[in-house]
Amino acid sequence: MDETTASVDDAVRSAFASELFLPFDQVTADAPLAALAGLDSVTLLRIIVVLETEYWIALDDEQLYGLTTVGDVIALVDETLRARAGVGG
Repeated sequence: MDETTASVDDAVRSAFASELFLPFDQVTADAPLAALAGLDSVTLLRIIVVLETEYWIALDDEQLYGLTTVGDVIALVDETLRARAGVGG
């Protein structure tokens, strides 16, 4: 994992932990979104908005529907940042 991906990993996990009032270490990349206590569609959208604002990106709504784990969110944010920067992943 490179430095950018590690930073995105921490930011995404922090956003989930903050919105769900969970300890950071309980939000792992392999955690299924459906298993996170308190996560519903509105809370997920709030987390997405936090990440879009933090990174000045717009995540594709169609891709959001396929997210099943915290790691999927991390990968989507990372891919979006790399595409914006013109860096292959």
